[in-house]
Amino acid sequence: MNKGKEELVMSWYEQYYDDIYRFILYMIGDRQCCEDLVHDTFLRAYTAVDGFENRSAVKTWLFSIAKYLVIDEIRKRKRKRLFSTVKLIQEIPSPFNLELHIENKEFVLQQMEKIQKLKPNYRLVITLKKIEDCTTKEIAEILDWSETKVRKTLSRALQSLKKINEVGGEIHGE
Repeated sequence: MNKGKEELVMSWYEQYYDDIYRFILYMIGDRQCCEDLVHDTFLRAYTAVDGFENRSAVKTWLFSIAKYLVIDEIRKRKRKRLFSTVKLIQEIPSPFNLELHIENKEFVLQQMEKIQKLKPNYRLVITLKKIEDCTTKEIAEILDWSETKVRKTLSRALQSLKKINEVGGEIHGE
């Protein structure tokens, strides 16, 4: 079974690496840490694959694993932001095409910095919805939330991001 399990997880690795990498990179903003967390995501998937019951899509399950690792990392950092936007913009794996989403790269850099200022739950929903193009249902499965909570949190997150854009800085009191 180990050989089959290894081949299965390796096929997931090849298929979902870029998606998981991009998600973690947007959440953490640190390339080295991101690579470690992607590795840990697939390592945990390997050790837990026998318990995977196909109740959700493989991608959703992998995102759930990555989400817990990201939240743990955010807690460890206690909101220290190690974020290098110039390198980040060059290291986002394809097929993500920034020009299709936003023409102005300077604007993209500013938004990525501002997303890092949001509360972790807000970062999660914005990253999953706006960057990974997950549906509300997929986000609900990944975060183990109701779809209503996802919609409300996304709305609040976008409002917070709008406030940051309006004042050009930190959000105080959140």
